[in-house]
Amino acid sequence: MAKLLIVDDEKDLCWVFQRIFQEEGHSVATATTGQEGIAKARVDQPDLIFLDLKMPSMDGITCLKRLRTVSKVSKVVVLTGYGTLKTAKEAMRLGAYDYTAKPFDLDLIRDLIQEVASVAGR
Repeated sequence: MAKLLIVDDEKDLCWVFQRIFQEEGHSVATATTGQEGIAKARVDQPDLIFLDLKMPSMDGITCLKRLRTVSKVSKVVVLTGYGTLKTAKEAMRLGAYDYTAKPFDLDLIRDLIQEVASVAGR
């Protein structure tokens, strides 16, 4: 199973992700700020990080840049309700594994987790 980190200021979204994916056997950590997400990624080295773009104090693009320095093997999926072509391009240029808009399809998220878990050998 995969090691996941959810970085999103929406506490309800973090809770839902954690509940669903822990029940499916994944290890799930959450962070509600970019700074907290970076700290957890440094320590936990997750297989997959779900990262919101619009957060207070540190936006997702800045967080993504810093995540790349502390957790180079983690795949990052950018989640946003405020996506633009510009932010999608920037996220991909910075090494995002995927980019998806909120609301998202839960089956798509499951497929991404499965894809990354199989590559990680979990």
